Amino acid sequence: MSRSLVGRRAARWTAVTTAVLLALTGAELGASAAPATAAPAGAVSSDGLKPGDALTAHNFLLQMDGSSVEYLREVNGLDVENHRVTLVRGDFHSFAVERWTDDALAGRPGRLKDITVALLDSMDNPVKRYHFGGAFVERVEFPPSPGADALTVRFFTLTIE
Repeated sequence: MSRSLVGRRAARWTAVTTAVLLALTGAELGASAAPATAAPAGAVSSDGLKPGDALTAHNFLLQMDGSSVEYLREVNGLDVENHRVTLVRGDFHSFAVERWTDDALAGRPGRLKDITVALLDSMDNPVKRYHFGGAFVERVEFPPSPGADALTVRFFTLTIE
């Protein structure tokens, strides 16, 4: 194959690829694009959320005895009457949480911890904090997919700030 034929085929494939991409995005060939600009301060999305709102991220940070130890995938089942909450762990499992779980299930000293669950916005700034005093792991559920262990945690006191 000659060089000119290879070059023409490459140019043709480039043109076809460009046409497909333009068709998929709804853009027109030769249309000028508006320059990208940052969203103005206080901008609100179509669903009413601003950058940094808690609902844009759904991140939770678990802190033990004042130290950040692990991000949580989900927090649910807060039962104030029965002093119980469920923490669903993320992909990264810290040694501190593993040790706390083992100590609590075995009934060893060190099972009672003061923990804080912080709800974070999309910039990882705390929006709300739940302080659980005298917390211990009561039960662990292991789902079929690895990593999302659900810890049922009992606590003695709850403070929300």
